[in-house]
Amino acid sequence: MGKYRVAGLRDVEGAIGQVRGLVEDAEALLRNTAGHAGDELDAARSRLRDQLDRAQDLYQDVRRGAAESYRQASAQTDAYVHDNPWRAVGIAIAVGVVIGLLAPRR
Repeated sequence: MGKYRVAGLRDVEGAIGQVRGLVEDAEALLRNTAGHAGDELDAARSRLRDQLDRAQDLYQDVRRGAAESYRQASAQTDAYVHDNPWRAVGIAIAVGVVIGLLAPRR
């Protein structure tokens, strides 16, 4: 869990979406080949199941890591605002002014 660094929310969402798609495709392939027999097919199915299990574990690790990173960032932000309320207000005002200056006028 701790070994995965969250680069950004979109990166995590993209990775989770790709893993989820891979898992769904692999499960569909396993269902579609369930009625077929043969040693090679059974071996391939077994390898695919192992890889699918690893992908699901990775998916859960990334999800937990992203959730933990969010909780930590939220807690740090909350602590900062409580420790420095006026500085936080000043930063919020500055950000608002910058956005107001950059926003297109209608």
